[in-house]
Parts: sequence; C-alpha cells; structure tokens
Amino acid sequence: NPANLQVESHPQLPNLELLEFCKKNDISFVAYSPLGNPGSAFRHRKQVDLLQDEDVQKIAEKHGVSAGQVLIRYQIDKGNSVIPKSVTPSRIEENLKVFSFSLDASDMDTLNNLYKKVGPKGYRTCGSPHWRHSPKYPF
Repeated sequence: NPANLQVESHPQLPNLELLEFCKKNDISFVAYSPLGNPGSAFRHRKQVDLLQDEDVQKIAEKHGVSAGQVLIRYQIDKGNSVIPKSVTPSRIEENLKVFSFSLDASDMDTLNNLYKKVGPKGYRTCGSPHWRHSPKYPF
C-alpha cells in the first residue's frame, strides 16, 4: 500500500474526499500548490487568484497574517504536509512563519467551501493536458 500521496490541494481544489480516504487508510497527504498556483496559465476564467480572494483576505486580516500564510496554515490545520513554492527570499521566509496562529472552525469551513465559487468539484491550477483525452481524466 502507498504510504504517501502528493496532490494539488488548496481551497479551490480541497480534495476533501481524497483526504478522508487517505486518513482512513493511513496514507499521509502532501499538498502541493497550496497557494493555488498564482499566475497559472491553466487558471479557469472564473477562478480568482486565491491570494486576492475576498474570503482569504478577510481571514488573513483577522489573524494579522498574509493570505499566503492562511493558505499554508489551512493545509497544516487539516493535518497535511504542505509544499509551498516560491523563488522570492522574503516570501520563502514568510511561508515559514505559520506556527504563531491557527485557523478556527469558521475559517476552515469558509476555506473548505471556496471551491464552490469555481464549480462543483473545484478547479485544478496545475494543468495536465496530456491526460485530457483519457477516459479516466476527472476534470
């Protein structure tokens, strides 16, 4: 059995059913693209940049942190490992400063439901065009 699953996961694609499956089967869950892959060419036209999302901004303001820190903490508070990507030294440093706050149940509920803004299953920001014609392509 696999011991670890690394998948795209952020509030616009929370993969909640997959996360539950992993927890039931003792598979660790690693979230990549936790910031929603800002600037992605695969972004859906209705998809708002998560760092600019009004709900994410409100939660960040409430806790006195950045939107990026909220999105990283969201994964941690779900019990996931998280792999944020940045090439900017100041953002890399900021990404590490997520242990001085926690998200409350209301914050988590808001973030868990953000995917509904872009569709019934959410939306991937990391494209896989070579899979599009597969009968098993879920998006």
